[in-house]
Amino acid sequence: MFAGIESQLYSLLLIAITIIAVLNPFGNLPQFISMTDDLETTMRQSLFRNILYVAFVIVILFLLTGPFIMTFLFKIDLNHLRIAGGFLLILVSTKGLLLPSHKEMQQHEGLSKSELLNQSIVPMAFPMLVGPGTLSTVVVLSEEKGLILTIFAVVAAFAFMLGLFHFAASIERILGKLVLHVLSRIALVFIMAMGVKMILIGLKAVF
Repeated sequence: MFAGIESQLYSLLLIAITIIAVLNPFGNLPQFISMTDDLETTMRQSLFRNILYVAFVIVILFLLTGPFIMTFLFKIDLNHLRIAGGFLLILVSTKGLLLPSHKEMQQHEGLSKSELLNQSIVPMAFPMLVGPGTLSTVVVLSEEKGLILTIFAVVAAFAFMLGLFHFAASIERILGKLVLHVLSRIALVFIMAMGVKMILIGLKAVF
């Protein structure tokens, strides 16, 4: 009994770490901070929370409807999604590793909180935080590990992100932009490796 629980918890931890790696919070955090430099700390924290809530809803909705759309509308199976998602992860990580990040500076002065949120959903929630690579990854994980376990892992991953983004300014001040930059690059290497693994598994199953 305890062995089964430990196995489930271990799988939950691995799935959550995988989702966090694909979300790449250490890469997005410095960009989000630079895009909201002109906001007060409380407003920034509120904005980050709302962006995470929207991103969480996007992931859960796609997690619940993605397999249906994939199977009945587009007539593709899990291995096709593995290959496509793997290519996406490789492209995203390659772009992040080789190309300089583009910092989109926004002027928020005079905007209400609702207007600020509406303007920030794109690109901050989608596609910066949650992109096609993330969505395809969670669907593959749900098919391999089970829907319920993947949902719990998504909740755990976003809970971690909520705490991280709440203390964004303090983390940047303590660690510095250089350390965050290095951490984001390390995460991108693992994301690329996950993409390669997904492609190999998909190709092996297809051929």
